[in-house]
Amino acid sequence: MSAALRKPRPKPFRLTEPPPTREHPLHRQIAALLALELAPAGRVTIDGVCWWSVDLASYLGGMPYSHIVRGCIPGLSDIFLLHQGRSHFLEVKAQDGEMSWPQRTLAAAVIGAGGRVAVVRNAVDVIRCLDTWSVPRARRTAL
Repeated sequence: MSAALRKPRPKPFRLTEPPPTREHPLHRQIAALLALELAPAGRVTIDGVCWWSVDLASYLGGMPYSHIVRGCIPGLSDIFLLHQGRSHFLEVKAQDGEMSWPQRTLAAAVIGAGGRVAVVRNAVDVIRCLDTWSVPRARRTAL
């Protein structure tokens, strides 16, 4: 076969990492803080506090159908904290980040149902929320 008749070989497929989210390092810092002040994620403190992170991010820009059919909804906050039967939601945002429309809608529903919601931009915001909400903490971290 002559060189003129050969089809060019396609480039090999290469896996790439999803784009980094700006909140990721901040979220990790806040998770470490909560583990220090409360307990590791998913564990209950002696005061009855339990927390965990939620990650339903879709790097394609929308909620995958596989999540929606399981009852997952867009706008869910990054961190869920439970204390004395009351839910507390923390939305981690970069300094210039804003809540999306689904996040605002869900925050209104949580507040309407008696839960609490806060946007946190650093560890100090988290400590202030815990103290304002009277969530017992170990006080290993000072403001």
